[in-house]
Amino acid sequence: MINKNFTIPFLFTPIILAISACGGSDNSSPQPSEQAKFSLGISDAPIDEADSVFIEIDEITISGTETTVITEFTNDNNEIVETIKVNLLDFQGTDQLKIVDEAQGVTMAPGTYSMELLVVDTGSYVLLENDATEYSIKVPSSRLRLGDFEIASTSIQVGDTPAYTIEFSLRESLVMRGNTPTKNGFIIKPHGVHIVSEYGTLKGNVSADNTNLGSCIVYLYEGEPTELGDSYDADDETFVGDAPTATAPLISTLVAVDGTYSIGFVPTGSYTVALMCGTDIDDNIQYNALTIPSPVGNVATVGIIKGDVKTVDF
Repeated sequence: MINKNFTIPFLFTPIILAISACGGSDNSSPQPSEQAKFSLGISDAPIDEADSVFIEIDEITISGTETTVITEFTNDNNEIVETIKVNLLDFQGTDQLKIVDEAQGVTMAPGTYSMELLVVDTGSYVLLENDATEYSIKVPSSRLRLGDFEIASTSIQVGDTPAYTIEFSLRESLVMRGNTPTKNGFIIKPHGVHIVSEYGTLKGNVSADNTNLGSCIVYLYEGEPTELGDSYDADDETFVGDAPTATAPLISTLVAVDGTYSIGFVPTGSYTVALMCGTDIDDNIQYNALTIPSPVGNVATVGIIKGDVKTVDF
């Protein structure tokens, strides 16, 4: 469900927006001998209640060994535009939209960087099911600051698939400001947003014995936690209580009505995947102490390899 607490964080989750190197750079230092080409995408996981989640980007700043400012984008018609507006829900699971093409010529030295998106407030909003009202998405100072990621010369664009992808898990990051029916818009938090380069896909089927119990959610955790928790953000200003000992998921996704699920752009590594089916509601801010897995036994470990598709059925 969409969380209905008052908060003031950021915006993006699993929907894919692809960016490839382009735009200008404010770096004035000499260029190193080896430069890495840059491309980027955006992806999102399914979310309930929302019909559309639009985000409009005016500028992308990548800071690290050097600073690059991207001010032009490639739209889905391969046209160069000054801003890019995307409905994240059009690019879920393993789909993505390339917004910066490698052909635009953005390069930078390999190393560790951070990313900041300059968001156009008037072009960023949520449309709910059976509701034509545009509920605004607010980002503090209109800037969405994402975490660190590595740029390497070996990461390149292949066809229309960019080297890097921003993975938005809207179930973790999209939060309603205010309560129904007096909705005050939304915020998107950096919590639940990841930038990945080497990734694989996890998918599977959920049996009718499980889906008949109610709505189902698949949770993905890094490593092998001893205690599996539901989605929560103990750093949020509205979080109530002490931080739980249970591990929060890296990503969660709803199981579709046909009993299938898919999580795209999972970074290479080892994970635990678990299922929770029933009538319980998972608040993405507060810890709900849900029983995971439910029913008992619906849990597995899985290794994700670059470019691979792993199947885990429940």
